[in-house]
Amino acid sequence: MSDFPPASVPEGESALTGLLTHLGQVVDVLDLDHLDRLTGEQLLTQLGQVAGVVRAGEAILAAFSAEVADRSDPARGNEGLAVKHNYQRPSHLIEVITGVSSAAASRLIRVGQRTCRRVTDAGFPLPPLFPVVGEAFRQGLIGVETAEAITRELSLAAPRAEVEHLIVAERTLVSEAVGAGWRDGLPMSADLVGIQARQWRDRLDEDGIEPRTDKAFQKRDFWIARAAKDGLVKFGGQVTVDVGAKLHALLDAVLSPKTADRYETTDPAGADGAPNATPGEAHDQAQDQTQDQAPDEPIRARRTAGQQRADVFAAMIDALARSADAPSVTGAAPTVVVTVNAEVIDSKTGTGQIVGVNSPVAASTITQILCDASIIPVFIDPDGTVVALGNDQRGFNRTQRMGMIARDGPTCGMPDCQIPATGCEAHHVVPHAEGGPTHIDNGVLFCWFHHRMVDTGVFTVTMVNGKPKVTIAEWIRRKPYFR
Repeated sequence: MSDFPPASVPEGESALTGLLTHLGQVVDVLDLDHLDRLTGEQLLTQLGQVAGVVRAGEAILAAFSAEVADRSDPARGNEGLAVKHNYQRPSHLIEVITGVSSAAASRLIRVGQRTCRRVTDAGFPLPPLFPVVGEAFRQGLIGVETAEAITRELSLAAPRAEVEHLIVAERTLVSEAVGAGWRDGLPMSADLVGIQARQWRDRLDEDGIEPRTDKAFQKRDFWIARAAKDGLVKFGGQVTVDVGAKLHALLDAVLSPKTADRYETTDPAGADGAPNATPGEAHDQAQDQTQDQAPDEPIRARRTAGQQRADVFAAMIDALARSADAPSVTGAAPTVVVTVNAEVIDSKTGTGQIVGVNSPVAASTITQILCDASIIPVFIDPDGTVVALGNDQRGFNRTQRMGMIARDGPTCGMPDCQIPATGCEAHHVVPHAEGGPTHIDNGVLFCWFHHRMVDTGVFTVTMVNGKPKVTIAEWIRRKPYFR
């Protein structure tokens, strides 16, 4: 029997069929369900080898995708490959054939067109736009993301850059991407290569950065939903680089790991810490865990990085709203209006409504808002008519806040929390409803997160020798799921 494939089957197709068969055998040998049998070095070595196979496959996909796009050129009319298969764009056809996303198909086309040999309309061959990237790509030394990062940024600089400078940039970036130009044998990730490529782009095309900066400025955006879903209000957007850098610097300063949350416990040994769950979660978890915690084991706050950033953002809003520079509304600082029945305040159960937010809020949220707010009772009869207004009461004024800052320091009253006091909420140590006065001897400034932890009973606050002392509740401290 002949070892050659039938004449009707192209050699490439036959080779790919054989490769897929062999790849299936390799997968069987690797035994993906038992990778735990490998040593650490074996695991990393084989991971790198698999990545090389994937990168080589991406190079093939990019070349094929570029050819599909070329044969689908609109100039071909109804003879275009995509049109013949009833697809408007070549990326749609590639998406269906390969199973990749539309974005991935478009990227394969772009990278293939930049790294593969070209042909003029007259049929004359041209070299690739980026031959060094193309060679490294086909050898499996870099992946499609790295190839995209290099070719995209250098393409932006190309119209105004010197050709010899572009060649140097391309060679340098590929060298760094494969590990020859950075740390010997250690390649750069696609993200790092992208950063380097942008640096080259801006250096090669110094006149082009201003138009890009103006374009970025016009695209800045911020949005926030009016309606809440599951107790959360979504927001998002994008800001310019300088604003993002300021925000990162602020978050890094406040959330420095050197200032991780710690709290004094009621245990005489003085174990420090904080909970890693809300009181409701703590109560639920306690149903399944009854083992007592060792007296000397520290208790630490466990908030995700995202939760910590959200808490800093809450403090930033509070600080700006209380700033003397904030615009006033009808002569007062920006105000949140809460409507709630007196029974909800007394029983601390039920719901209320924040005007402008189309979702009810829990009694615990209302309690926290009112703890740091002036209250002006509005008496409304059953048909909705306002019949009387009460007097402003119980809100800590600016002078009292300054006094608490002078006494307790410039940050949140919780030990080691670095949220600035100017962005904190004032808490009545003895609740106002229980006769506690609105006086600095009965007040302490907490950030939004820690104020909530105090109001919900995770922490208790007492005044000792005129200064606040925070302790973690005994029922929380003794649960083993706090570490």
